[in-house]
Amino acid sequence: MIPVLSIRRASAVIAAVGSIIFFIWIVIIADRGNGTPWWSFLDKIPYGDKLGHLCLIGTLSFLCNLGFPSRKPGFPWSVIAPTTVVLLIALSMEELSQGFIKSRHLDFYDWLADLAGLAIGQIGGTYFRKQVSKEGTQITRDQSTLR
Repeated sequence: MIPVLSIRRASAVIAAVGSIIFFIWIVIIADRGNGTPWWSFLDKIPYGDKLGHLCLIGTLSFLCNLGFPSRKPGFPWSVIAPTTVVLLIALSMEELSQGFIKSRHLDFYDWLADLAGLAIGQIGGTYFRKQVSKEGTQITRDQSTLR
């Protein structure tokens, strides 16, 4: 029998990996210039592009911070989780790369929306993990290893 914590930990990791794969798929579609049929509805919403960045990156950050939590956060990790730092670097490089791809455009405000999504996702993931731990079922690496 697999312990309940292992199932919860595995579920969090699967969700995080799934969100990473989904994000990579979106970047590939956008880089090829085939994004219009997929997210043209965002053009009809005021600031829809920025809202899309905020929601996509916020969800990615939330799930990754749940799936890959830091073991013992210390300074400066008490403010920024290591998972969020990795996402920040990867997302910043992806945003900067848009300046070199014909079908994309580099936009500072997209990056700011990404930063807001990272922050909201980390805060949400941290809050959710604390709520789960209050119930006595904490999702952490050291207590929920797969066997």
